[in-house]
Amino acid sequence: MEEKESVRIDKWLKVARFFKQRELAAEAVESGKVRLNGEKVKPSRILKPGDQITVKQGSSYVKYTVLGITDRSLPKEQAKELYKMLDPEEKRSKETNELMKILEEQDKKNAEEIKHKGRPTKKDRRILNKYKYMTND
Repeated sequence: MEEKESVRIDKWLKVARFFKQRELAAEAVESGKVRLNGEKVKPSRILKPGDQITVKQGSSYVKYTVLGITDRSLPKEQAKELYKMLDPEEKRSKETNELMKILEEQDKKNAEEIKHKGRPTKKDRRILNKYKYMTND
């Protein structure tokens, strides 16, 4: 197995067989179903050995520690050597899953509020002008 120092998180998730396609891995990372060291990241984020990732599997979240890094496809047995599960399924608490759900919902709300495509509407311009020029018009 060829060891590297770092690799993109979406590539690694595909190689470690969390997802069948890199595109699916990238979508999961982008939507917040995969977190790196507790933070929501982009698919291009660099992953290093020792990092902790949290992956949504079904209705629960599972934490893993990254042990190895490679960008080449591996057999299933070798791919399992790239990571180690931190908390076995029996020990995972409902509180952790609920907390992750709350964080995911909050991220969705924030993304909806931030999403502005194209030019501002007339209403948006009035609000911007109100704060920019401090007028009540």
